Amino acid sequence: MENTNSEIKPFESFDNTFKYCTYGMVFSNIYPNKSNMKKRLYFYCFTLLFASPCLISYAYSCRFYIMAHDIFNLTRHLAVGIIILLYLFKVLYCILNTNKFENILNTVSCDIIDVNELDDGAKKLCAFFLKKAKVGQLVWSLLPIVIGFQFPVYAGIVMIHENIWKDYPHREMVHEMELPFVKRSKFDSPVFELFFFVSGIGCLILLPNFCGLDGSFCISTTHLGFKIKYVGYLVLKAFEDSNDSLELHAKMKHAIKCHQKALQFYKELQDFYGPWLLVIFIVTSSLIAFNLYQMYIIQQLHPKYVLFAVAAVLHMYVPCVYASNVTEFGEDLVVELYNVPWERKFEISAIKSVIIMLANAQRPLVFTGCGIVTYNMELFITVMKTAYSSYTLITST
Repeated sequence: MENTNSEIKPFESFDNTFKYCTYGMVFSNIYPNKSNMKKRLYFYCFTLLFASPCLISYAYSCRFYIMAHDIFNLTRHLAVGIIILLYLFKVLYCILNTNKFENILNTVSCDIIDVNELDDGAKKLCAFFLKKAKVGQLVWSLLPIVIGFQFPVYAGIVMIHENIWKDYPHREMVHEMELPFVKRSKFDSPVFELFFFVSGIGCLILLPNFCGLDGSFCISTTHLGFKIKYVGYLVLKAFEDSNDSLELHAKMKHAIKCHQKALQFYKELQDFYGPWLLVIFIVTSSLIAFNLYQMYIIQQLHPKYVLFAVAAVLHMYVPCVYASNVTEFGEDLVVELYNVPWERKFEISAIKSVIIMLANAQRPLVFTGCGIVTYNMELFITVMKTAYSSYTLITST
């Protein structure tokens, strides 16, 4: 018989717990590894070089549509272009802020592993929050796949239909645009096949990035929620289970340390994700308005534009939900600290500790986009109203 000294632990590191998010970070070149920062920057530049034909054609097309006052094609182009710019921003931002990102992931990883040494109540609490985090990971695993694959798949379906039912079939590009160097032969071989391949690969490159960075925001904010709820749990257990003043004092001291760590983790999250949240606000508002305008012009619910609009709405809705949850957990902690059964252990030092924690917990835990926009459900409603206002403004011109 084999003797296994290593005990199986239910709570593992970040990489093993959130595998989809980890794979997304690795494949999208944003996994925070200090030792390969230069290599990732080189690969980022290589990606730009590889996609340069499409990027040049995109820029040329935007200029062409502006000169021609073609608002329909310009908004169609911008709806795709801002997604590309968002990807370029996120990758470069994560590479340049590797230390901040790494500290966040290490904190999550170490905290999850430490739960193995805690009591059953803390383990149940952690398991509950891990499920919520995995929901966010799943959303950012499936949503980008649906949106990203719609372009090459739609183009492929259209060309199959054209070849079956029409004598002179029309070729469909992954994203229709003007090609500056081959204006008259963009649908001829091998130019068409080359651009179709590069555009298709570009769609695949974009997908993991959302699962990596956007998914990590859901995971990190949910973990912050766990840290906050765990503080309330510690304080309650301290007053209920302590046998003497020394034990109560020690447990309250530990609870205060955990609370301070939670507040520090909140500051780290706000510092790292703040610029990204601001960019997301701008991008989603524009995307929704552009796609509403597209459907208004063609006077039908085109599947491509509907999917794009729904994705933009979800892209704003999901961060608002997870950010709002943190704010709610912070407000709940105030109530939990106020309601602790301090009368059971009338210890002055312990009561003073609760008062200090109450004072610190009074500060709202809100996530903002560089202090400009506050992420909550009110912001989501505001974005919907702003997008509709932009849509009406565009249609009136």
